[in-house]
Amino acid sequence: MSNKRLLFIPVSSPEGIGEYMRSLLLANGLLAEFAGMLDIHFILNKHTTYADVCPFDTTLLESSATKEVALVCDFITAYKPDVVVFDCAGRAAHMKAAKEVGAKVVFISQHEKKRAKGLKLNRANLIDAHWVVQPDYCIAPLSWVENTKLDMFPLAHPYNVGPFVAHASVEQKKQVLNKYGLEENNYLLVNAGSGGHTFNNLNCADTYFETALKAGKKTGLKTVVVFGSNYTKRIPKTSEIICLTSLEGTDFLALLSQAKLALLSAGDTLLQAIALQTPVIACAISKDQHARLENCVNTGVVIKASLNADDIVSKIEHAIEDSRYKSLLIKYHKLENPQSYSVITSAVKNLSLIHISEPTRRYAI
Repeated sequence: MSNKRLLFIPVSSPEGIGEYMRSLLLANGLLAEFAGMLDIHFILNKHTTYADVCPFDTTLLESSATKEVALVCDFITAYKPDVVVFDCAGRAAHMKAAKEVGAKVVFISQHEKKRAKGLKLNRANLIDAHWVVQPDYCIAPLSWVENTKLDMFPLAHPYNVGPFVAHASVEQKKQVLNKYGLEENNYLLVNAGSGGHTFNNLNCADTYFETALKAGKKTGLKTVVVFGSNYTKRIPKTSEIICLTSLEGTDFLALLSQAKLALLSAGDTLLQAIALQTPVIACAISKDQHARLENCVNTGVVIKASLNADDIVSKIEHAIEDSRYKSLLIKYHKLENPQSYSVITSAVKNLSLIHISEPTRRYAI
């Protein structure tokens, strides 16, 4: 029996990395679950820093897949995948090409605007599963217009599945702590996303590095800064904090799950931290992060700071006070517990319609 072919087409740009990392996390999880049964292929923008290091077979484009309509359609027709996962990407023409070769189509969206794209009428009968990688509290319910469209047309219903989270084993957690000389619940983890975002002509990763230096001195916590694979400058060398270019997804999440506190952007890692029940200080560093951060603040599961080193350090100092710290943990425990629910595996095994029996809140590998 030949291997099933999975094709991942995430949004890929020199600035952000979230969609690619999410697709990579899902691909690695599926490969571990179905070793020797899958062939996995990615389509990426060749101008991204991660394009050349993707561990899977990769087709590189001059720009994003959204702009390379004909090339992507031609590849889908030639490759004949069994499942195509579009992570915040995919034109209707791409999805139509996938359906014409018999593939099942998964569309992943992460906010209301992207979710609405999956509900366009030109997507009717083209999407088999639509996952919204947000918890319920982070995204507005469907509008009456969207619900009406779902009632009248054969569109895939969007389900809030929450963030994709890889849960490291006890041994993996010990290994990553030993590798960097850290103690559980006794360090600060700092990451400004991909490392490619700027604010007021300053790289956000540089602002976070400056903050980390100050926070380490103020709190006495050992500090780890992950600059991100899109950071183009030389990584600073200092004995005061641990500076890393990037980490494999499981290593990063293993560190995140054991940190006393994390300073993050308001991207996907914020939701992963909440799912892992790690207290977080967060800043919105791109325009699509403001609404997500406000929703998390209103739910009481994150502490918001301005993108300013002094304000962030002040928030960190207050956060590690027992009362503020414990209030975050209490909120986390009141959220739904992560579920282990592999919604794509039925499609991989059976190639029947992708089965989603009920809305889910987490995808846990």
